[in-house]
Amino acid sequence: MTEHYIQLRLIFSHVHEEEEIEITMGVLATHLCCTMRNMNLIMNKFLDNGWVRWSPQRGRGKKSILVFCLPLHDVAGEWFERLLHNNKIEEAYALAASLPFLIRENLMHRLQGQFGLRSDHGARGRVDTLRIPQETSFETLDPTQAVVWGDVGIVAEVYDRLVRYNAEHHVCEPGLAMAWESNVEGTEWTFYLHKGVLFHHGRVLEAEDVQFTFERILSSVDNPCKALFGSIQRVDTFDDLTVRFELNAPNFMFPDLMSSINASILPRDVEIDPLHPIGTGPYRLVRNDPNILVLEVFSSYFQGRAFIDRVEIWQLPQAGRGESVIRQELFPDGKPHAVQHEVQGGVFMTFNMRKRGPHLDISFRRAIRELMHPQVMADALNRSSIQPTSSLVRKYDRGNQQDEEMYLFDAEKHLREEKMAQRKWTEVNEAVDVGADVSVSVSADTDTDTGVDEPSLVSASAWLKRSQYAGEMVNVWVEEGVNMEQDMVWFAKRCEQIGLHVNIVPGDVVKAIYHDELQAYDLIYTGEVFDDHVMRSLVTMYTFQNTIFLSVMDDHWRLELERECGQIVAMQEPEDRMDSLLQLEDRLIQEALLLPVYSFREEHSHHPSLRDYRVMGYGMPDLRRLWVKRTPNTSEESSSYSAYIPLW
Repeated sequence: MTEHYIQLRLIFSHVHEEEEIEITMGVLATHLCCTMRNMNLIMNKFLDNGWVRWSPQRGRGKKSILVFCLPLHDVAGEWFERLLHNNKIEEAYALAASLPFLIRENLMHRLQGQFGLRSDHGARGRVDTLRIPQETSFETLDPTQAVVWGDVGIVAEVYDRLVRYNAEHHVCEPGLAMAWESNVEGTEWTFYLHKGVLFHHGRVLEAEDVQFTFERILSSVDNPCKALFGSIQRVDTFDDLTVRFELNAPNFMFPDLMSSINASILPRDVEIDPLHPIGTGPYRLVRNDPNILVLEVFSSYFQGRAFIDRVEIWQLPQAGRGESVIRQELFPDGKPHAVQHEVQGGVFMTFNMRKRGPHLDISFRRAIRELMHPQVMADALNRSSIQPTSSLVRKYDRGNQQDEEMYLFDAEKHLREEKMAQRKWTEVNEAVDVGADVSVSVSADTDTDTGVDEPSLVSASAWLKRSQYAGEMVNVWVEEGVNMEQDMVWFAKRCEQIGLHVNIVPGDVVKAIYHDELQAYDLIYTGEVFDDHVMRSLVTMYTFQNTIFLSVMDDHWRLELERECGQIVAMQEPEDRMDSLLQLEDRLIQEALLLPVYSFREEHSHHPSLRDYRVMGYGMPDLRRLWVKRTPNTSEESSSYSAYIPLW
């Protein structure tokens, strides 16, 4: 009955409450696709509930009078709450999607409270379901293509790798392979598989599946993973459980690369469906449509059944709600347990080196570097969750030391520049002429041309004058998101101060990566989120063609980065590899191709009953460890455990 009233109010959305409509019962029946008899029954229910007033008129050609009494948002809200109470999330979502924008937004906000973990007791026993909101759609779950962290998070649960990386102990551990070994030169690696590992479609994993997985990568010219696994020359199987990789160069980081999401093992007897994958992981995908993706626990998982029975990822496009408000609504009656997750990687500016423009001039890029000065931005934005940085690498002694030195240097530099405020603008130009890195300050009354007195702006203005910039509009792509877009508002104001004209365009990261929508832009403002294995993530960033950074590099830099990484993985000691990767990053920063701005952290909040809540590198709780500790007085029928997981 409620659905019928909502349907009519949507049809007559232009009619206000208490406004009379002249209409016939036959027309109403046509609108609701029912018989006249059913329409009379429906109208009587409406009248009994006080939802309408109906004044029937008899006689040919005469129309009755209909008056709607109940506002659409009231009846829709009541029905929405009833659906939520009965755990009919999908029907509630469909109802919200059918309503006008303002009502839909209000109901979607209420839907936020349904996320977290819910335990229900039914015919199948107790079922624990974790619901997670997401704003970006799934583009591909093919592990050789996936790079957006929403996609990667699902790939991590559906598939397994030969090797698992233990982030707590910083070592590679057995995955699908129970052991591995190499020759002294690091050019042959042999992996020994576990027995009896099942794919989700029921077949046992064999060495030929491993061979198929990597031959699929190497045989495709366009596979974005090809450079990442480019050292593989040949893959052989000796029996059902033994596979050997022959490499064309030493690679002592090979087991680490085998722990990559991109190295997930596929079944050789099933055609790859990028949105409905089949793997060996702890969860199997049972549904994937534009509204929801559903994972169910794989009871036959070779490393033991996971505790959470079902995972639902709900698409909530443009939820339009502050994250802090969502968290408050989830935990209105008490303080949750909070998990601080320091995201590896960070936000950076880079340049589209595949497009002609002033950004091909290093002086122009250095001007942008000064405009995007990390400490100046952090001071201006005053966000507690961000940390200005000179590197995408954190949690390494060298990286932290570099950051601390940068901040100390900036403070000392600022004091020196205050004392040097009387220096003339001509001295700045002289510094530029001899190729020095401009870092001097001029007081406002010494620069009548620009009126600029902030040190980094002075440097930016000088570099811009030295560059080939001729006043043209520079197009800047920024990854969609409130914080990122606010960053670019600040950046645009600074550009205006030195006469640089920019056009800021927010964009969908999924479309940018998978549909090549960056080609029209000169500057790219985005972020790179590493997983727990930072060293491998750096190698991936520089060799996996689907990363945003590499997608906008020209052929020269792509080949150069691939060559450098080939030398790095040939090093035996992890410390040497990390040092070399940091040196490579320093080189990119000096060339002003990579401009790190800040790192950031996220806070997950969850009900105290959720135990072993550990956040993985890609931002999801580790479903292989998460479990629920129920108290003795918990209802057997159902119970909810709220969890705030930042939107992907």
